Amino acid sequence: MESPINLNDARMAREVECAQSKFQRVLVQWAGDVLELRRRGRLLPTWDSTPVQAIGQDRARVEPMNDAA
Repeated sequence: MESPINLNDARMAREVECAQSKFQRVLVQWAGDVLELRRRGRLLPTWDSTPVQAIGQDRARVEPMNDAA
């Protein structure tokens, strides 16, 4: 005798499949972005130490992080 179909188990299985599918799509997109950044030579961030003489929203002078630290 076969056991009856448990609707809750079936619903949970569909939710897991949906989550796995979404994860795979995000992972593929992320990997593509990383490969494109590597191809452009922009995988690692760079620091521009050029002084900035801008005024921020609070009217204070904005300083580069190297000088502020």
